[in-house]
Amino acid sequence: MPKKPFTPEEIAAQRERIMDSASHVMAEVGFHHLSMRKLASQLGMTASNIYNYFPNKESLFVFTRRRGFEMAFQDINEQMSQHLDPRSALYNFAGHLIQFALRSPGYYQLMFQPPRMTLTDPEVVDRDVLLQVDRLAEEWQSHLLSMLADAVPAISAASEARQKQLALFFVSSLHGLIDTYYYKALPKLLSGVDLIPDDVVETHIGWLLASLEHQAESIH
Repeated sequence: MPKKPFTPEEIAAQRERIMDSASHVMAEVGFHHLSMRKLASQLGMTASNIYNYFPNKESLFVFTRRRGFEMAFQDINEQMSQHLDPRSALYNFAGHLIQFALRSPGYYQLMFQPPRMTLTDPEVVDRDVLLQVDRLAEEWQSHLLSMLADAVPAISAASEARQKQLALFFVSSLHGLIDTYYYKALPKLLSGVDLIPDDVVETHIGWLLASLEHQAESIH
C-alpha cells in the first residue's frame, strides 16, 4: 500500500521541527559549519529528506530566522494585550526578550547575530521570504523605538538620529547582558549563577532608563 501523503499540517510541523533543530546547531557551530547530513542524522532522517523541505542551507537559514521573529512577535502581541503603563510595558518587553533568548538561544542568535553573507540570488533564496524577514526586523526595531519614546517622553523631542542612537544603546546593552550569561564569558562574576535573576534584569533596565532620561534631557 502506498504511503499516504503528508497533510499540510504535518508538512508545517516537520518544517518547524527541522528549523528548531537547525537553530540549535547554527547557534553552537555557526551557519557556515552547519552540515545538512549531521542535521539530518540528529533528526532521524536523510539529508535528501531535508532538501524536500529546504532546497539549500541558505533557504533553511532565512526561513529559520523568519520563524524566530514570528515567535518573538507572539510574545510582543501577548504583552501589548496586557495594557500596561509605558514604563512597565518596557520592563516587560525587555524581560520577554531575555526570556526568549534563554528559551530559544538558537533563534535569538540568528535574529540578532546573523552570519555575514550576501543573499541576492533568487535561485538560492526566495526573495519574498527575504523581504518578509527584513520587514519583521524593521517592525521589531520600530516597536522598540515607540516603546522607548512612550516610557521616556523626552526622547520624542530628540532628532530621529538621536532617538535611534538611544535605542541602540538600550538594546545593545541588553544583548551584552544576554551574551555574557549565555557564553559564561565572565566566570568570576557569574560564579554560582545559571540564569539571569529577575532582580538583575530589573536593576539593569532601571539603570538603562535612568541613563536614557539623562541623555535625552541633556539635549535640551
